[in-house]
Amino acid sequence: PCSDGYIYDRSKWESTVVTEWDLVCHREWLAKVIQPMFMLGVLLGALIFGYLSDRVGRRLILWSTSIGKFLFGIAVAFTFDYYSFMVTRFLLAMAASGYLVVVFVYVTELIGMKFRTWASIQMHSFFAVGVMAVPLTGYLVRTWWLYQIVLSTVTVPFVLCCWMLPETPFWLLSEERYEDAQKVIDTMAKWNRASSCKLSELLSLDLKGPAGSNPSEVKKHNLLDLFCDWNIALRTLTIWLIWFTGSLGFYSFSLNSVNLGDMYYKPRIMTGAVELPAYMFVCIGMDKVGRRNILIFSLITSALICGAIMVIPEDYHVWGMVAAMAGKFAIGAAFGLIYLYTAELYPTMVRSLAVGSGSMMCRVGSIMAPFCVYLTSIWISMPQV
Repeated sequence: PCSDGYIYDRSKWESTVVTEWDLVCHREWLAKVIQPMFMLGVLLGALIFGYLSDRVGRRLILWSTSIGKFLFGIAVAFTFDYYSFMVTRFLLAMAASGYLVVVFVYVTELIGMKFRTWASIQMHSFFAVGVMAVPLTGYLVRTWWLYQIVLSTVTVPFVLCCWMLPETPFWLLSEERYEDAQKVIDTMAKWNRASSCKLSELLSLDLKGPAGSNPSEVKKHNLLDLFCDWNIALRTLTIWLIWFTGSLGFYSFSLNSVNLGDMYYKPRIMTGAVELPAYMFVCIGMDKVGRRNILIFSLITSALICGAIMVIPEDYHVWGMVAAMAGKFAIGAAFGLIYLYTAELYPTMVRSLAVGSGSMMCRVGSIMAPFCVYLTSIWISMPQV
């Protein structure tokens, strides 16, 4: 049949990447590597921009990645062939990943202790809303390049306003830029109608000393600092393993849910909607029983649900959907919590690097997730195994 040319069913979509460049028959494998290559870009972006934000500051990286998301997002829509599409989308993935890692650290460092945990966890709720918005946009816009432009324009308001954000006092203190940190704290106190604190008195600092005037002399840290002794190394390896397994489960549940029945858009919207109560569960639970207990409970529950999905008959679509959503709830809770847990386990000077390296391991899992879903052609329960 491939030798006779191609006629595409356009009842669902007017134009897709597959129909644009005939990614069928002997070129079908090119379509299957699109998502793994995107996740590879996410992996590199998390590590690179996480490291850079510890070196040059959170604010600069937030602004640059926001601009990158907009420019590369628009550029993807105007690519002229498959390979330029892949390269541009790879760069888009790097920018988007770097933004996600750094914005989480930024919120964690800027919000006061009273609301820090809730703000950090509920930030993932906006991610969930974005997950729901993507299939909704796909339902309304059936041409891939126009769909890409619509999604990219949502970054414009933040690009225009990002310059107004201050640097975090924690990062400024880690760089021994005490005077700049004091200015930020004074501004925060003014807007909150509270009395400001004097860092020189609170931390016994000499703001005019040589360290405060020569931030370039502050020691720079790298990935090896996450393995500086056996205890820290064991902690890092454990965190990486949780990031990897959490991501593999998170994306496997998300991708596998669309294979349940003939529905396409509804399962994708539901995978985002189920994350909202999951994050609320984390916020309430972690203050009651602690981060570690909630994390253990969520990971074990998701593993048990994977086992339950294996025994659900293939034609029981409703039960399969219910199990998939329950699994997404459990793994979503773990996935949201591990960001905060990682940020709290490491000091300011390597915090973005720690979250970025964890996100790097997370993307290894997300790269593998699409291939795990493809294993359903061998055995329907293979992804759960």
